[in-house]
Amino acid sequence: MELIDPFALPAHEFFKKYSGESLTFNDLCILQPRTIDFPVSSVSLKSRITRNIAIKTPLVASPMEDVSESVLAIAVALQGFPAIIHYNLEIEEQSEQVRLVKRFENGFVKDPITLSPRDPITRAMELQQSTGISTLPIVDGNKLVGLLTKNDYSGRKHSQLAVAERMIPLKLLEHQIVRMEELPEDDFQRLQRANDLLLESHAGVLLIVASDGNIDSLVTRTDIEKSEAYPDSIKDSSKSLLVGAAVKTELGETRERAAELIKAGVDFLCVDSSHGNSAHERDVLGYLKANYPEIEAIYGNVATAGGAVQGIKWGADAIRVGKGVGSICSTSQVSLGTRTQITATYSCALAVRRYCAEHNIEPYIPVISDGGYATFSAIGKGLLFADCVMLGSMLAGTDEAPGEVIYDRQGRKLKGYKGMGAVEAMLRGSSNRYDEEASAGIVGEGVVGMVRAKGPVARWVPKIKSGIKKCFQSLGYRDLESLHEAVFNGEVLMERMSEAGKLEAGIHDLAEYKKDLPLD
Repeated sequence: MELIDPFALPAHEFFKKYSGESLTFNDLCILQPRTIDFPVSSVSLKSRITRNIAIKTPLVASPMEDVSESVLAIAVALQGFPAIIHYNLEIEEQSEQVRLVKRFENGFVKDPITLSPRDPITRAMELQQSTGISTLPIVDGNKLVGLLTKNDYSGRKHSQLAVAERMIPLKLLEHQIVRMEELPEDDFQRLQRANDLLLESHAGVLLIVASDGNIDSLVTRTDIEKSEAYPDSIKDSSKSLLVGAAVKTELGETRERAAELIKAGVDFLCVDSSHGNSAHERDVLGYLKANYPEIEAIYGNVATAGGAVQGIKWGADAIRVGKGVGSICSTSQVSLGTRTQITATYSCALAVRRYCAEHNIEPYIPVISDGGYATFSAIGKGLLFADCVMLGSMLAGTDEAPGEVIYDRQGRKLKGYKGMGAVEAMLRGSSNRYDEEASAGIVGEGVVGMVRAKGPVARWVPKIKSGIKKCFQSLGYRDLESLHEAVFNGEVLMERMSEAGKLEAGIHDLAEYKKDLPLD
């Protein structure tokens, strides 16, 4: 290996030198090991969120009340990474959040919402308001008999009429109906052919029927437009957007919640616990893997090598790392077992890689680094070791995140952001995450605060993605896989930054300056 610098250390020697110390993002200087011979645009951000689920951006939205519900989950999935719908919702509410994401963009809509000819027009109006779907197949039993769109009725004039009086009858729909046997058997070719037929029909929807005339599925023009507008969107095999959901460590409740979430189409589950490596989490993980082996599960949170490896032994498909370091987390002030984020991430990632190699686990189990990420460079440093970084505060202020916008006395635009360990959140259901019963005696492990509003995800997240790409390019690596290989093989060198160095590396010696996101 060519000489990079005689005074810096590879990761293994660096962390060994500082054994017994917890280091974090600003403690690390990362040296450039390669000549840069490609532009930022050449960097690929592809990674995995779980063992077998690929994503196009190495991020995931945290399962928090003020972050991950359906609107944000849709927005980030279009940008290349999933959200995990939080569990401070009734089971049916959380499941409906998953359904809204899965129905947003589809290839073949296999379970289209339908109406009967005898239903009132008001039912179509209710469905449009609750789901955003305005084009509805009309079926008698399951046999296709017509189509109703928002252009076929007026809510003011036709609300008392039956659907049959305003729907487009079957005889006028021949140009936008195709039988299943007329389409190729191969999934990709079948969807491609259906999309071509839809475009040729000049219609907004292609209706696919079985040989007996029963509705099988449909394809919509809006889904084609969404795919073209968002090339980084992440989808399942049915071309629906990817989404995860959190479940509790209370086994009895999780049995019912997991069943409903899986019925709703969730792609993966996250056993959401602040204090991972517990008997509760072992039992829930064991239940999920025994009863739903096709659904991948994230385990955590842990901060030690032993805790990470224990998750693999219990069947985890991803390891979530981070205890006590989030911006709204007070766990370090009220509990033990915490650790600074970069040391925790490296220790767990190294242990997971070694365990997977020793036990021939392929593909290896991904590591998700969760907590403390407030700058692009912090994300870049986390991704030196982790496969994915979990974001909370950096997404909480977006337009799509739950919560109302307020303005402070300085006129700044803010949104509320609370930790799932805040008493307010714990009383609504997240106390289980901290192994507490919801009662007057609970001890909060988080706070309620405010973050700066960041605007829409479609404008804010591309900046984060560009920042990550710049981190990769500045070291001379085009993708996460080659970066990880270099880090764990000792090619990437690092040094510890002194306290004086941190001051020097920050903005200084100015009478006045304006901060820009994400530094404010």
